[in-house]
Amino acid sequence: MRKQGYWGFIFTFPFLLQLVVFFIFPFLFSLYLTFTKWDLFNPPQWVGLKNWIQFLSRETFWLSLRNILYFSVLFIPLQTAFALILAYLLNRQIAGKALFRMVYFLPVITPWVAGGMIWLWIYHNDYGILNWLLERLRLSPVDWVRSGHWWIVIGSIAVVNIWKGAGYSMVLILAGMQNISNEMVEAARMDGASGWTLFAKITLPIVSPMVYMVMILSTISAFHAFDVFLVMLGDITAVADRNMVPNILIYRDAFMNFKMGGASAMAWGLFLIILAATLMQKKLEKRWVHYE
Repeated sequence: MRKQGYWGFIFTFPFLLQLVVFFIFPFLFSLYLTFTKWDLFNPPQWVGLKNWIQFLSRETFWLSLRNILYFSVLFIPLQTAFALILAYLLNRQIAGKALFRMVYFLPVITPWVAGGMIWLWIYHNDYGILNWLLERLRLSPVDWVRSGHWWIVIGSIAVVNIWKGAGYSMVLILAGMQNISNEMVEAARMDGASGWTLFAKITLPIVSPMVYMVMILSTISAFHAFDVFLVMLGDITAVADRNMVPNILIYRDAFMNFKMGGASAMAWGLFLIILAATLMQKKLEKRWVHYE
């Protein structure tokens, strides 16, 4: 038994080492940095709660929090609903099902740079297809990603993120739908259940655990959003405060202004907000998620 335990430790040691070096140590070290002033080149200096007080009283941080909350409110429900509809349609017996699945999953594996260029063309003021459609409808063109209205810019970027992530969520929900037995569906149809009743009373309750997982992952993804803003807004040193999001602010403070203490405090603040949002979703889970 002792010999088996010895070999078990040997085989798991690389993973334990990776866990300690790349996860546990950075996690605890960043917490320590929140109480220090550190510029990456000189030893950290203890400053107590100064970093926490500064970031909580910083207007740009609250603007970034407003933007990411608005982004999350758009992104999480719309992506989940879109992925659910796609999965439901692709779970039916239709011609070219494999082709459609590949088409909808394609944005997931498309690099952000390529996807961002396509969407910047779609959103372009002069020759973008969206403004072309607005002109055909005799409406004024919109400056989608350079607008002075923050809600237009953040909303436009949320649409891009939905396009990029819906395919992955669709695959998860589709896997849940494929576990629904044909016998159950046929029995419901024989009892007179219509298409909507089948979806609302059978499909949705059975896939609710997958939908719940998609919402949890989408929440974490929304608050961690960085690539999509980096690609769509361009030079992050020139991002206006009204369009700022926490991860860009943290990156700019940490690696461009070398304020690791303040950046760590904001990162921990964001972590606590994500934790609170996840716990809230966990508390509401029993009301609509069915595991049996």
